[in-house]
Amino acid sequence: MKERPILISAIILTLIIEIILMILVYNKVGEERLPSQLGRLTIQLILISWVLSSKSNTGLFLLAGYHIISGIFRLNSKGSTELLGQILIGFHTAIGIAIYFHDWIENKIGIKKTLGENV
Repeated sequence: MKERPILISAIILTLIIEIILMILVYNKVGEERLPSQLGRLTIQLILISWVLSSKSNTGLFLLAGYHIISGIFRLNSKGSTELLGQILIGFHTAIGIAIYFHDWIENKIGIKKTLGENV
């Protein structure tokens, strides 16, 4: 996992934000939305474990797609005009892009070694 720091950072940030949102919604609404939130978290954990355990890009594509689609669906939600709703739309879109293009980002900022380097 050391060779994919942008991907790992994006995944950790995603999990932290998701857990914080679950706690905030639970404190505000109660148990009413907890099953759907646990379902979303479970789907994310399954996709994350697939991404981290496999070299295939299918899990990566699905995880990135999950975030981008979540951002798009939030555009039509009731809270999308509020600041938090807009931040979540931007967060999901940015995280989805960062997850999918993590290799390119790591190469551009110089934290990923190319195949010919022996350092």
